[in-house]
Amino acid sequence: MKGLLLTPDERDMLEEECEMARIEDEASFQQSGSLTHTWYAVGRGCEVMSFLTRKSIKTFGAITMGANPKWHFRFEKEKFNGDSFIGLLKQLIRQYAEKTIHLLIENAPYHKGPKVRKWLEVNSSSIEVYFRPKYSPKFNATEYVWRKVKRQTTHNRYFKTAKELAGELFRRFN
Repeated sequence: MKGLLLTPDERDMLEEECEMARIEDEASFQQSGSLTHTWYAVGRGCEVMSFLTRKSIKTFGAITMGANPKWHFRFEKEKFNGDSFIGLLKQLIRQYAEKTIHLLIENAPYHKGPKVRKWLEVNSSSIEVYFRPKYSPKFNATEYVWRKVKRQTTHNRYFKTAKELAGELFRRFN
């Protein structure tokens, strides 16, 4: 938990059930890639082919806390909404069927929608959610994963198709 600021209640919960605690977030990775500054020898540079497209790969991610963090992800075909969020929750429950999962999430509107609340009530023995403070990316460990993945996978890269981008992301996440 080094470097991660938590409230006292969150810290107690994580110490008791660190193995089942996860921090969840979402990110979109653009097919057109992203440009970033980099250093090259004088007279040499980097040319990145690109084209205008609005296609992206939307991804849910959840990371465990502790000495040996585990990463879980789910690609989303359409958009982030209550149904897609419930899909992630179902995936987590299937993977850890015999334990209660503690999931720290942000305050996205679809995290709090009526359909999600009802689903969480029905599945309260399998999963509990805790809301992070608004606008607190520094408290969210998945933000660091997104930043590293974008730096190593999409910055200064050209992807001909969304499928090619999804393949690179899949390799990076695994």
